[in-house]
Amino acid sequence: MKWNKKLGAAILATVIVAASAPFVGLPKAEASGLSWPSGQILPSFSAPASTLDVMNLVTEYKYEAEGTQVGHGTGHLDGNGWLAQTSIDAPNKHMVYGPYATDIPAGANQAFFDMIIDNNTANNDVIVTVDVRDNTNGQILATRDITRKEWTKVGSYERFTLNFNNPTVGHAIEFRVYWYGRAYTKVDAVGTSLQGKSDETVVFTTLKGLVNKTQPRIYTYDDNVKNEDGKDKWLNDLGIGHADVADNWSLITKYASEINGIVVYDAAVPDTVNLATTIASQSGGIVAPPSLVSKLTSTPYNLPILDDLRGDFSTKLQVYQYLHDHYWSSLPHKLLIGLNPGIKGALREYALATGTAVVWLDPSVPAEKTLLQSFFSDMPYGSGIYMGWWPDEAIGVQAASEYGISTIASDWSSNLTVFSGTSRTVNVKPVPSKPPLQNKIYVSLILSDGDNLQYMEHRFKKIWDSPNRGAVPLGWTVSPAMLDAMPGVLNYLYNTATPNDALIAGPSGVGYTYPNFWANQTYLDNFVALSNDYMNRAGLKVATIWNTITGGINPNVGNSFAQYAPSLLGLTGQNAGSPITIYGNSLPTQGLSATYCYSEATIISEINNAIAGWNGTAPRFVSIQSNPWDVSYQMIVNAANNFSSNSNIVFVRPDTYFQLMREQYNLPIDPSAAVQ
Repeated sequence: MKWNKKLGAAILATVIVAASAPFVGLPKAEASGLSWPSGQILPSFSAPASTLDVMNLVTEYKYEAEGTQVGHGTGHLDGNGWLAQTSIDAPNKHMVYGPYATDIPAGANQAFFDMIIDNNTANNDVIVTVDVRDNTNGQILATRDITRKEWTKVGSYERFTLNFNNPTVGHAIEFRVYWYGRAYTKVDAVGTSLQGKSDETVVFTTLKGLVNKTQPRIYTYDDNVKNEDGKDKWLNDLGIGHADVADNWSLITKYASEINGIVVYDAAVPDTVNLATTIASQSGGIVAPPSLVSKLTSTPYNLPILDDLRGDFSTKLQVYQYLHDHYWSSLPHKLLIGLNPGIKGALREYALATGTAVVWLDPSVPAEKTLLQSFFSDMPYGSGIYMGWWPDEAIGVQAASEYGISTIASDWSSNLTVFSGTSRTVNVKPVPSKPPLQNKIYVSLILSDGDNLQYMEHRFKKIWDSPNRGAVPLGWTVSPAMLDAMPGVLNYLYNTATPNDALIAGPSGVGYTYPNFWANQTYLDNFVALSNDYMNRAGLKVATIWNTITGGINPNVGNSFAQYAPSLLGLTGQNAGSPITIYGNSLPTQGLSATYCYSEATIISEINNAIAGWNGTAPRFVSIQSNPWDVSYQMIVNAANNFSSNSNIVFVRPDTYFQLMREQYNLPIDPSAAVQ
């Protein structure tokens, strides 16, 4: 039965307000396993069950063009893709073929080809022909010519799709790109997605959030896990029991007593899936797409309709204004989640479990910015958190920073409700003793993006598992918020770190923010003190501070960190190549020599640029940061080995780097700076 939305929301809000703590405190699930102490920026979940149900939500079978699963008839490796260039590579050949996958499900599929071109206006020639081929019987299942002008932009990847039907399970399927030699063309990945599968994803992801807020009992195996960290790897490494679920629909039956019903979103107004997530979190329901309403309300599930949003809204602004006017006052104000409505899984489980408002508002659009600010103005300045992501990184982070709100990137995080329930004991390793300071060139290598929880869950794990990890000193940026969101993972990193692995804080403390844009100094100082508490307990002695992707650190910000973050050895900034600055006569700060290297060659080039002109009369400090989406661990090792014959270059961990810098500038050094 469909309830009256305005009346139902009002009744529900009254019940919630009467039964809960003040709105800035605890979400609805507090009494049933989720806790949110006042000193935590994010809540804690109860310990996971002894055996988790692992549900398969894989919707995409993706194969990297530069990976080992596919073959090439022409072209060459170029960073994060496979490139074919005119006058260099042989034309009229397949630049990508394979992988002869036998695990692609039968039925309706949509192949995809992620490609770049360098010129989309010269003519409208056919640049490539893509096809899907059954290698078992030689049948072409679908084919498509792609002309130059079909690319809408140059220099960045676009996805081209091709619908096909896979008639037979177990046949070897390949995805081919035939290149005619008419334009620079680069392929990032090929593969297929299962049509209609995302509809099921929203059902089971919100079921997981509903169930896990009482106790984590469900774990997701999805596209991000499949393509990055790998099935069961975190569960095995953390010692969490698990068993695969043969049929996801059996979970509806298993947990039926915990499901009050369904909230139906309007597929014609995509943002209603976010409103539906918020409503479901408050009503004990799960979110359903229109396509599955009949199945969910019929035998054997027989779930009632708690709310049906179809036809109620025509614009996204109406959706989020309604959320603000009818739900926001009764929801936690410590946290706001920004989630693209196209993401049906991932962070949506965490949003439902925490009972948090879910929005997708673009601060570059005036009307949307105004509405977003109405949420921000109610959040605690200095400790409020925006989780998820933004339509535009810089615009979004700045908009939040102006309200003293930090961003924690996490929109593709798959299993935060499980990781948040792991043990909060983190066995931090002390900073090792530094070597004697000499007139050498000290180089610190850093891997960026650790503020991003989805990166920590997925890509980071893939890089951390490199068999030769520890071959070179490396700073691994991580998020201090892992103390709340992923404490067991943080402890695992310390337990498995080599002497060359140093964990340091990503931007800009407990969350990603631009401190230069904070108008209230007192609140900024409080944020820095809060960050210091988290970084100190997490054992992070170096932090990177961002103020846009190229900005330096204003004096008031640097002095605030010097005074209120005494556990830190040093800071890095994004103002590339800037000189060393000492704030408060105690805290050295340096703009990175290179902020975002994207290949082995750029790492080498940036080091060469930074060491040029050194005369050997004093130490030189060179800090090089690389992008983990393009740079592999082996590339970092190769780049460091390129300088192995130069005895004047010494690669050191970032914490050691700042210890040496502190000695050079006659600042106090505490080599045993462990957690107090």
